Amino acid sequence: MKTLTASIFALSLLTPVAANAVGLGVEVLGVGVGAHVGEHGVGAGAHVGNVGAGAGVNKHGVAAGGHAGHVVATGASVGDRGVHAGAHVGPVGAGGGLDGHGVGAGAHV
Repeated sequence: MKTLTASIFALSLLTPVAANAVGLGVEVLGVGVGAHVGEHGVGAGAHVGNVGAGAGVNKHGVAAGGHAGHVVATGASVGDRGVHAGAHVGPVGAGGGLDGHGVGAGAHV
């Protein structure tokens, strides 16, 4: 499978690219990192097993998030569309935001 992935990657390097974008990802023994730079922004992420985090920047702002398996997750964004954040631990979650339409918040159990 690794040979197939490497072959596809090598072939993709020889293919003309219509959009101006570059991306690279590597995963070895459950540890992965990746990044991309393109016309819509820049992003990067990493994980060790089922714990991961990532972030991105584009014309609308900055966003980041992280998770530990399917149990704990959090994320936030700041940009021209407002400020938003949220998190959950298991079935309990909360979030809020502030934008041009006002302020909002919510929670669930």
